[in-house]
Amino acid sequence: MKPLSVVPVTLMLILLGSLTFKRINTPVTGYQHALRGKASNIALSGIFLTIGYLLLVPPVYYPLDSIMPVRNATDLISKYCALVAVAFLGGHLSLAYGSSFAHRWTVGAPGAAVLGLVATGLLWTVLATDAPYSSPQMLDFATQPSVRINVWLVLFYVAYVVFPLVRPAYLDSRNNPLRTGRAASGMIAAGFTLSLLRAGAYPIEWFGTGDVVYLYMLISYASTALVVVGLALFAYARRKRKAEADLGSALSLD
Repeated sequence: MKPLSVVPVTLMLILLGSLTFKRINTPVTGYQHALRGKASNIALSGIFLTIGYLLLVPPVYYPLDSIMPVRNATDLISKYCALVAVAFLGGHLSLAYGSSFAHRWTVGAPGAAVLGLVATGLLWTVLATDAPYSSPQMLDFATQPSVRINVWLVLFYVAYVVFPLVRPAYLDSRNNPLRTGRAASGMIAAGFTLSLLRAGAYPIEWFGTGDVVYLYMLISYASTALVVVGLALFAYARRKRKAEADLGSALSLD
C-alpha cells in the first residue's frame, strides 16, 4: 500500500476517531449520553465511519483479511461500514434540515432498496475480482473492471444520499441565525458537493492511470473532512447552550 493512500487514511482515522470520541463522551444538554436521543444517529455514523477507516490501516487490514474466507473481504466490511454511516447521516440530516423528501429518499423504502442493491453489487465485485493477495481498498487491482465498478457503487450511493441534502444545507448556510451554524452548514454543503462532483466525474476517473487514482481519492477524503468538521461545529454551538429559538435547525443537528 503506497504512502499516497496510507497517509490520508491515517489522517482521516485520527480526525474521525478524535471527533467521534469527543462526541460520545461529551454530555449534551437534555441527554445523558450521545448515543441516546437526537444525537444517536450522528454518533453511530461517526462510529461506523471510524471503523471503516480503521479497517483500511495496513496493520489492521492484513491480519484480519488473512482469516477471512474470501480475499479482501475486509475491504467489503469497510465499505459496508461506510454505507451504514452515510445512511445514518443522511437520515438524521434530512430531519435536521426539515426535508421530508430527503428523508424518504435516504431512509425510506427507496433508500433501503438502493442500499440493498449497492451492498449486493459490492459483494459481487469482490467475488469477481482476480486478487491473488490482500490489498486495502483493492488498490493493487484498480484497473480491473470489477474493482472500478466496486468504487463506482460506493460513490453512487454517497451521491444518492447527499443529493437531496445539498440545497437544504446551502440554504441553512445563508439563513441560520448563528455564524457558527452558517459556517457549519456551508462546510456540509461543500462536502456534499464534492461527493457529487466526484461521482459525476467518475467516467473520467475510470480511465485514469497510476497515481491519478490517488488524487481522485483525496476528493472523497476532503469531502468527508468538511462534513465531519461541519458537524463538529454544530456540536460546539450546541454545547454553548444557545436558546432553542436562536439555534433553529442547528439545534437538531446535535
